Amino acid sequence: MSSSATCSSEYCNQGWSEVLTHMSPYGYANFGVAFGLGLSIVGAAWGIWLTGSSLVGAAVKAPRIRSKNLISVIFCEATAIYGVIMAIILTNKIKEPESAGYFLEEGWDYNGYYYAGYG
Repeated sequence: MSSSATCSSEYCNQGWSEVLTHMSPYGYANFGVAFGLGLSIVGAAWGIWLTGSSLVGAAVKAPRIRSKNLISVIFCEATAIYGVIMAIILTNKIKEPESAGYFLEEGWDYNGYYYAGYG
């Protein structure tokens, strides 16, 4: 028995480098949008958690300033809304490939990689 694994099919994955180099640019674009949306929501939730807990502590000590500190929670929510808006805009910019194939034709654009970076 040989120690090196041989593959008889065209889609044999020899590691992450092969998976990442053979992935469609449209897949990168969709992953970029998904990561941008997900991280903006996680960041907003983390900010609301931190400011909310400090607001509760401040409201216990001085109840009169409760409504004045809500602006920090509103800014955290604005971060999540910004992420949702950017995801909608970038999703609408991703074009469907004209032909479904394993290899990309000559003259295709690199927009999928750009949208992954935007995310």
